Amino acid sequence: MPRPTYAEVDLAAVRHNLRTLRARLAPGVQVLGVVKANAYGHGAVEVSRALEAEAVDLLGVALVEEGAQLRAAGIRSPVLVMGALPADDVAAAIEQDLTPTVDGPETAGPIEACAARQGRTVAVHLKIDTGMNRLGVRAEAAAEAAAALGRMKHLRLAGAYTHFACADCEADDVSPGQLARFRSALAAMQAAGLRPPLVHAANSSALLVLSESHFDMVRSGLALYGICPCPAARAVPLRPALALKSRVACLKAVRAGEGVSYGHRWRAARESLIGVLPIGYADGYPRALSDGGQVRVEGRLVPVVGAVCMDMTMIDLTGVPGVGPGQEVTLIEADNSSPISAAAVAEQAGTIPYEILTGLSKRLPRTYR
Repeated sequence: MPRPTYAEVDLAAVRHNLRTLRARLAPGVQVLGVVKANAYGHGAVEVSRALEAEAVDLLGVALVEEGAQLRAAGIRSPVLVMGALPADDVAAAIEQDLTPTVDGPETAGPIEACAARQGRTVAVHLKIDTGMNRLGVRAEAAAEAAAALGRMKHLRLAGAYTHFACADCEADDVSPGQLARFRSALAAMQAAGLRPPLVHAANSSALLVLSESHFDMVRSGLALYGICPCPAARAVPLRPALALKSRVACLKAVRAGEGVSYGHRWRAARESLIGVLPIGYADGYPRALSDGGQVRVEGRLVPVVGAVCMDMTMIDLTGVPGVGPGQEVTLIEADNSSPISAAAVAEQAGTIPYEILTGLSKRLPRTYR
């Protein structure tokens, strides 16, 4: 039997967001849809199918196993593995026709060797570090790294990219410098005859506010799921795709002065009616919302009371008429203006929407419309 707690995902909203983002691009600029981390909690296979229906150009994952999941589900779009590729995963990446990311001969060597054994040519993208200081070859060494890749007979340099560190910040004085270093690296590569077919830099924020970073392709993650990625993009008509819902499992009459949940961090100031929801932090509902979060019941907001448990959350239903077991409750609304939108919930929990969405557990059922 399906659980009464579930994430409802609107795939039409995902498709709308892709079209909205494409409308902001120059003709010919491609879009990579980022579906890593289970498509930011929305369901990687279902979202990828919806993006394929919109003829998305590439899909982006972090892990080989994420790409293999898409292939097993029949997804045929090109898939870029954007994370580090362990040597033990190289053979699987090639067998699944995934495009690895490399930063030079050291990471490309195992791919070249495996491709040679299989008699295949593997497309790779070169990651160029312009200031994130995470993965990638430093910008000043990018041309040399690209030249080394060009000497590998079983590799094809299909792309080069970088990643902005501060494009989502309200006052971003970092991205222009990163963009300048990236352009210098590309110029050095081009001078050596090494201009790859796909150059990309823009994440969702840069896509929306830094048009000079679009190059041949942009990568969209958070915006694809309808969440505004930066303050400057609030006017973009994105549609959130996910709502989190549950149903009241039971009601508890609590006397004035009695405590609720672990630690009794909340005590009833009056006789209260407490609803127990079958959802907790093991499902991805943050414990940080203990005794302070809100949910919507019958059109009104009611507070979360007491500590959020591993599998249960309590809400104060005192004064809400006609509520009984089975009553639907919304914990995250697919509405960016809502006080319980993903962004609002994240802010109240002291985190970011990425963590709220990707933290939704795989034990939480998804329904699609």
